Amino acid sequence: MSTQVRPSSFAQEEIDYYIRRYETEVAGLGERLWQDIQNVVARISEYPEIGEVVRRTRNLVRRVPLHHFPFLLVYRQRDDHLQIVALAHTSRKPNYWRSRLSLD
Repeated sequence: MSTQVRPSSFAQEEIDYYIRRYETEVAGLGERLWQDIQNVVARISEYPEIGEVVRRTRNLVRRVPLHHFPFLLVYRQRDDHLQIVALAHTSRKPNYWRSRLSLD
């Protein structure tokens, strides 16, 4: 049984930003990023515990790397769904998203 996955408003802004940015660099690249994100979302929906546990977080937070792009999809379990906390670039400001964990 799959679990519903929803992005936080912060994560949705990041997803939209990076899709637009990549699309302006090379036509079709934004769509490829979106597909990569969707593939990871499908995997965590089916296997919520597949992600690596992020240490030193108050709530159980996990992360999964995208296959073709330098991003981690950071997510956590909520009561009735998985919440995407961030689409975090692997070489920019590590752990910047931690402040979001206290927000909903």
